Amino acid sequence: MTLSQSLSPWVVPGRRHVRTRLVAVVCGLGLAALGAAQEGLDDTLPLGTIDFPTSGSAQAQREFVTGVLALHSFWYEEARDRFVAAQALDPSFGMAHWGEAMTYDNALGTVPGAEHEILGAEVVARMDALDAAGELEWTERERGYANAVRRRFAPGTSPGTRREDYAAAMEVLAAGYPGDDEAAAFASLALMALPGFDREQALHVVAVASRLEEVYERNREHPGALHYLLHVYDTPTFAMMGLRQARVYAEIAPASSHALHMPSHIFRHLGMWAEVAASNEDSYEASVRWQERTGRPLNTRDFHALDWSLDAYLRLGRFDDARRVMDELDAVEEAIRSRQEEWGQFPEIAEALRAYYASAAPP
Repeated sequence: MTLSQSLSPWVVPGRRHVRTRLVAVVCGLGLAALGAAQEGLDDTLPLGTIDFPTSGSAQAQREFVTGVLALHSFWYEEARDRFVAAQALDPSFGMAHWGEAMTYDNALGTVPGAEHEILGAEVVARMDALDAAGELEWTERERGYANAVRRRFAPGTSPGTRREDYAAAMEVLAAGYPGDDEAAAFASLALMALPGFDREQALHVVAVASRLEEVYERNREHPGALHYLLHVYDTPTFAMMGLRQARVYAEIAPASSHALHMPSHIFRHLGMWAEVAASNEDSYEASVRWQERTGRPLNTRDFHALDWSLDAYLRLGRFDDARRVMDELDAVEEAIRSRQEEWGQFPEIAEALRAYYASAAPP
């Protein structure tokens, strides 16, 4: 599939559904009773605003929408917790399984590791088994989302082919439901994830950005529109186009460390190094709060933000601040060792940051 490929619209009749508009602050639902899988969920996560009607129960819909908000900020772990919670609250809620599968999409490869394809396929297989048994409920529109994620994790095909088939399915869904901003946002992200997408090619950028800009005009707090526009404008050529969204995204989704980090992609191209430093300071602190709140191991903190902070400090000549990054690495390393936690990718990250500091900081 090419970006210019013509796709005929797919129009299907809609069904009655629960229509719930949720702002960033989401009501708590007594989720502690759902068991260990839901422990540590926060009931007040500012992550933006979307309008995503589904056929789920009102309680499950709240968790589902929080999951989608987190998904738009590539906060996959938090999103997964929310979708699992929605499944527990409403076992027949098909879209909660779609959401869980989408937490393994890793569209732009922001999460390292090769296991995402396998894990996503496992979720889809479980969804399909429940669906075949008649245990899941869907509207016609929701079935479009389910069919698309089936293509995304279809067995027996290459990852590149899956992405092409998924992008084609999302284009059909978006064309069939032109009022669905979520279909538009996820279809745009699917195009950006295609192997041949080039952010330096104006035609590629316009094909994606034009639709996302429309979503942004309708909803200035849509985290997907804001986030994906920052990614599509993440080049020296187009960075100035993303400065508007860079000023907004962190403000509407401050619970997400990635949302706090992303504006620095634009700031970097524009030489705004003080803003790069500030963005990534906030980003790392948000990841620390989330790691501590959820009881996850220390290696789940956003050390990518420390990397960018260090780079900004060194460029700005803020060597005391750069030294504090090294101190933080030392403290985390000692804490992981003393707690006997899994190391994850921390050793490789710490080695790279220490090498960069040694090469760039004054003796």
